[in-house]
Amino acid sequence: MNAHVQHDSLLPWADTAFRENPYPWYDVLRREAPVYRDPIAENTYIVSRYDDVVKFGKHPSLSMIAPSWVPKGPWSLFKDSMIVSDPPDHTAHRRRSNKWFTPKLANQWAQATAKAVNEAIDDLGPGGMIEAFRNLALIPAHHAMCAALGLPNDGYDTGSAWMHDAMTALGSAVTEEEEQRCQAAFDYLSDRVRHYLQMRRANPQPGVVSSWIEDVANGEMNEQQLFEGLLLFWATGTPNAAYLITGGLEIFARRPDVFELWKSDPGKHQAIFSEIARLHTPEISFTRFTTEELEIRGVKIPVGMMVRFMIASANRDPEVFTNPHEVDVTRSTEMNQHISFGVGAHSCPGMIISTAEANAVFNTVAQRVKRVELAGRPVYNHNDRSAAYSRLPLRLVI
Repeated sequence: MNAHVQHDSLLPWADTAFRENPYPWYDVLRREAPVYRDPIAENTYIVSRYDDVVKFGKHPSLSMIAPSWVPKGPWSLFKDSMIVSDPPDHTAHRRRSNKWFTPKLANQWAQATAKAVNEAIDDLGPGGMIEAFRNLALIPAHHAMCAALGLPNDGYDTGSAWMHDAMTALGSAVTEEEEQRCQAAFDYLSDRVRHYLQMRRANPQPGVVSSWIEDVANGEMNEQQLFEGLLLFWATGTPNAAYLITGGLEIFARRPDVFELWKSDPGKHQAIFSEIARLHTPEISFTRFTTEELEIRGVKIPVGMMVRFMIASANRDPEVFTNPHEVDVTRSTEMNQHISFGVGAHSCPGMIISTAEANAVFNTVAQRVKRVELAGRPVYNHNDRSAAYSRLPLRLVI
């Protein structure tokens, strides 16, 4: 974790080394400028300490609705969904989806995850080699989401790649090329979503999509909300879960003692999962906009500013997590809570199903596999807004 940090900005968003491993910069940021006006990202303040992110990330004066100075980029296609609305509209959007992702239903959907993992293990060659990101995380997690949505579960490799391009445009100091890639991504993803809507209108099936189509017919939703809701869950609902799951598998490979503990002591599952989620934060930050002056640690943030709350930094704040860069399954899960799924009303709507998918993968691997070993160097695909893998080569010893 030792890196030489010398930049005009404390957060060099486009720097390759920063994107690969931003934590040395976060350590400096928390210490020297916990509330930091970013010289690179216009009208943006960065909040990096755990206590501040938890307290102010859910401040009632902050809004999801961007002021006029924010460029209308590709993400502006979301006009009427939970990710661009404030309460009470946001609450109504969440209610429509929450009923489909209760713990009981999430565990039911996650049976599809376990089935896909079992099939991947059944298909192992004699050396036990597997590309774990795709075959143990991305595709199995997508199968659970499609079970919930009532959609076919094929063809998500391409969707995941496009979704990564879309997430890049939510970062800071976004280039013109990144904007163009994001637009191309949404062109593709939107076309797939419209295809699935046509499919379910012609052939209804049990699940979220057909239910929402009925809600539109009954006047309880509009077409834009239907389109945005499906785009949100089908396109964005899997990559974050896949990153978290893959991070857990990498920890199991690097720390055989943690894998053995998962196998032998179900009572430790929550503590292990909390550490996996804390260290492998899929969405590195979230943004809000000030509707009135807001003061944090003596820094007055004017009206109409963007505030970027750094989840990944907060999750490794040494004031809260001793030895924050290390896996420590003895941490108190009551006192030291990671915030990888966000805070407040806008916490991740996919938290429950993502947790169910991860547990399904870890439990299935634990039941079938003696050891998990790294079979090559992991290939990461981080940007400054979200974390991702391209590949995780593993050897599963049966």
